[in-house]
Amino acid sequence: MFIIHFKKLSMAYIKKTKPSKFRQDSYNRHNEWGISRIKTLLKKKGYNIIQKEEDFGIDIKADKNGLIYLFEVETKTGYPFKDKKSFKFETVSFLARKSKWVSTPFWYIIICKETESLVCCNSDVIFKEKYKEKIAINSYERKGVDEFYRVPKDLCYWHQL
Repeated sequence: MFIIHFKKLSMAYIKKTKPSKFRQDSYNRHNEWGISRIKTLLKKKGYNIIQKEEDFGIDIKADKNGLIYLFEVETKTGYPFKDKKSFKFETVSFLARKSKWVSTPFWYIIICKETESLVCCNSDVIFKEKYKEKIAINSYERKGVDEFYRVPKDLCYWHQL
C-alpha cells in the first residue's frame, strides 16, 4: 500500500517538473550566484554593467568601448569541470528555449558551481539546426524530454574564475 502511494506522489512530482518548465526554487538557488560571478569577471575585463530590473530576459547587459554586449548565464551542478579537457562530454548542451533571443546576438555562459569554471559560446554559433537534439532528462529536479543545442566543445571558450 505504501509503495503505490509513493509512486503516485512521484508521478505527481514529475508532472510538475517537466524540463522546459520554469522552477522558481531552482532559479532562487542558482541564478544570482552565477550572474554575480560573471558580472565580477566582466568588470575585471573592462565592461561596464548596465543596471536593469529582472525581466526574465537576457541576464546581463554590458558596455565596452561604446558597444553593447548581452550575456545569458546558466549555473550547472553535478558534473564538475575546470576546462575543456576535464569536461566529460564531447558537446556542450545549451537550452533550446533560449533561442527565442536569437535575433539579438548574445554570449551564452554556463558556469560550474563546484569549480567556478565556465564555458561560453556565442548565440550565432549555438542555434543552428545541425546542433538541435531532443534529450531525455532525469535529474533531481526535472524529468522528461527537452530540446538542446549540442555544440562541439571545440567551438566553445573555456575559462576559470
